[in-house]
Amino acid sequence: MDPELPDIIILFQTVIQWIAIILSASTGVFDARKNGLDYFGALVIAVIVAVGGGTIRDLLLGRYPLFWLQDPIYLISIFIVGVIGILLIPISRTDETSEPRKSGFIHSLIRLMFGTSGSFAYVDSFALGMWAYLGTLYALTSGIPPIIAPIMGVITASFGGVLRDILFAKIPELFRPSQFYAIASCAGASAYVIAYLISLPYPSGFILCMLVTVLVRMTSIRYNITSF
Repeated sequence: MDPELPDIIILFQTVIQWIAIILSASTGVFDARKNGLDYFGALVIAVIVAVGGGTIRDLLLGRYPLFWLQDPIYLISIFIVGVIGILLIPISRTDETSEPRKSGFIHSLIRLMFGTSGSFAYVDSFALGMWAYLGTLYALTSGIPPIIAPIMGVITASFGGVLRDILFAKIPELFRPSQFYAIASCAGASAYVIAYLISLPYPSGFILCMLVTVLVRMTSIRYNITSF
């Protein structure tokens, strides 16, 4: 965090990053369990999804130490989310022909958090917007030209999922025709850059980035609009 920023803004950015990590870690655990990973594997995927994109961003921007090494609360939070997710989400076995049994409460909770068919739509869209905001913000405050800054937003928001898919030994979803993901984060990041350039009052840029990202992402899901 930039020590020259007011304390309230630093706190706001820290809270947003913490929430984004929790949401991303929860989707990582869900995806890991759906793909048959055990406890340790699910925790590893949770870490990769939660901090992978931000780590690549920090390496490219030369921001050291890496954000999750600087503050232990992030890894502690991922571990707690991972343990809770592992307890709530049964592992999917390759020899099972149907979805694992869940209690009515747990099934309803998982559907509320992740949407149907493991789409992660509700949780992941908000995490996507938060990461797009943070990546673009850190790029701009590091002196990256505004026209390049949205790329950092996309990397921060999307590349944790790319690393996850690589560990799953499959072509990353980001690189295949699919409902808007990188496009949604790029749209939100670009909206934040515009707000930054015209000096909209804080936190208007964050709100605009979130609205645009979630709207583009959810619209593509609702109407099955895919990249090509």
